[in-house]
Amino acid sequence: MRRRQSHQIKPTAATHFPSLSRGPDLNQNVYMFVEDVHLAAIPIGGRTEKHKNFAVEIEGPTDACERARDVLGEIGRFERHDLAGIACDAVDQIATQLAWEGQAVFEIISDDGGGTHVHGFTSKRLVSFPGWFLQIIPRGDRDLWKKKWVAIPARRIWYLEMPLVLGGRKGYEMVLKKLRRFEHLGPHFWREDLERGDQSKYFNFQQYVMATEIYYGQVTKTWGWNRRDWSQERSTEFFTFYKMVTFRWAQAVLREHVVSEINGLFMRLGMSCILRVSGLPTSDEILRLRGELLSGNISFSRVADIVTI
Repeated sequence: MRRRQSHQIKPTAATHFPSLSRGPDLNQNVYMFVEDVHLAAIPIGGRTEKHKNFAVEIEGPTDACERARDVLGEIGRFERHDLAGIACDAVDQIATQLAWEGQAVFEIISDDGGGTHVHGFTSKRLVSFPGWFLQIIPRGDRDLWKKKWVAIPARRIWYLEMPLVLGGRKGYEMVLKKLRRFEHLGPHFWREDLERGDQSKYFNFQQYVMATEIYYGQVTKTWGWNRRDWSQERSTEFFTFYKMVTFRWAQAVLREHVVSEINGLFMRLGMSCILRVSGLPTSDEILRLRGELLSGNISFSRVADIVTI
């Protein structure tokens, strides 16, 4: 496996803004949450040992399927040769962008030979108008891109947002904003005091940790995120598994949403074919399993085996 080599097709939009990306997002909660959201949404590399019936197919005329396969390869980050790997890499790439920004945007470019190429670019500083998208280049990146703004017709933009059942773009952005609000390692003033060798007797760190964990649980309630904590120190075994199943449901919703949007893109590009991902637990099936868990009709280990990818 190696990183996919991009075609010599020049996108109109600026792909990234270094001036807005200096330094990683140091908030540990945001980083962990974003990584967890997309990492198991679909089998990495198109392989899973848990679900033997997992399969990826593109149904339709041969020429349309070949074009669709090429488009999927454009979206993904790595150069793969099997359809399952190509499709899973494309779905994961889109899910990753949605997890970081709540939205994902791609430019549709046609070459002189009639081929279609799809290039992802940053959704930062992107504004939509009826029939158009306007990308405003930050001052610090204008020398890099040699322009101040880019106007792109909407017909050349493929735009996706986080599914509404998971809060949509705005709801998801609010989740990330709230996760950044408090640091699990303690407030900034308290950590500064520790660096100076001072420790206030009026600040109870254990109470702060408990309060923040309750807060994080409320913020990510829709997702059922457990912050990678399986200790059950402050949770019952049942609630731990309930949250795990809820998180797998949210990931299944995200996967199904991305696959549906990809099929919408195929239709938009005149490709009479459909991408089908089968053999994985669907969001409806996971909700049914969660109901069985609530009624005590299924064991914790059984439900974990079924919903884990």
